[in-house]
Amino acid sequence: MIELSLSEVERICRRALSGFIEPAAAADEVTAQLLDAELRGKHSHGVVRIPWLKQRLGRFHHQAPQTAQQLPWLLQLGCQQSLGYLAAREAQRQLLRMLSDQAFAMTVCKEAFPTGVLGDYLRPLAESGHVAIGFATSPPLLSLQRDGEPSLGTNPMGVAMPPWADKPAFVADISPASTTFGQLLAMLSGFKGDLSDATLATSAGNPPSALNDLFDEQGRFSGKIIQSLENAMGRRQYALLMAIELLTSLFAGETKTGGLVLLAFDPRRMHGLHPEAAATVIERIADQLAWQNIPGGHGEARRRDILAKGSLPLPDILWGRLKTLAQGDTATPTSAGD
Repeated sequence: MIELSLSEVERICRRALSGFIEPAAAADEVTAQLLDAELRGKHSHGVVRIPWLKQRLGRFHHQAPQTAQQLPWLLQLGCQQSLGYLAAREAQRQLLRMLSDQAFAMTVCKEAFPTGVLGDYLRPLAESGHVAIGFATSPPLLSLQRDGEPSLGTNPMGVAMPPWADKPAFVADISPASTTFGQLLAMLSGFKGDLSDATLATSAGNPPSALNDLFDEQGRFSGKIIQSLENAMGRRQYALLMAIELLTSLFAGETKTGGLVLLAFDPRRMHGLHPEAAATVIERIADQLAWQNIPGGHGEARRRDILAKGSLPLPDILWGRLKTLAQGDTATPTSAGD
């Protein structure tokens, strides 16, 4: 790991992304999202995604999502020509607009990928006083058997609650899967990780002897993430993954790339709810643990520390790849995954 000036990391990342993503505003938005994930410690969705995006997208011209269906409480966006990060951000902005007129609303992105960190879209909703829920699917990556084809995505879900007292919003978002492609990509790029709970296999179905065994010579993911059904934890993960797949399909329809659903409501405008009881639960846990250990708190604390310090640690192998992309060299290995 090397310690780098935060401003220099931002400059290199923006140059790398602007080399293949248009228009410039789209590259700026992706830069902001990936750096925010990095600052919060979500390396699997941080700047490791820049070389991966280059290989997966090639040169990409983002187009705004198109309205596919609109009801007073529901907005469905067609995102086939949109970059998933920007489509999801637009869905969040539209949801905030809808909530200015009503207590509950939902937005759906159809064929949106990659959509990044769910909590990044839930946080602004919670900070405006709303309870927000999100869930998404990705292209199939998980196999239920060693000799089976991938049949489920890693399917993240998230919940966000408004801030209380002087503390940040509660934001919990996670994939139920034992591991994700992003975690493997981050480890391959030099970040530390733990795969002790994951069941992985090479393309031939054999246990890998090293992480590199899961990638081909061009750097593309060629292995398998096996969703175990042989233990209680694996079955619970499977149930959640299936539930998210079904719910996303219900609202977004069948997709080849993935869908995203965001919904939010204002507990102050919905009679019968008890927002004070939810705040009491958070306060009770915060009395036992430092607020930095509340979901959303750890990432916020890390972000503040890095911003105050002005520098960010990155693996040197990843930094070299980012600088190469920023210089306009397109001869980088390809990679595929969620």
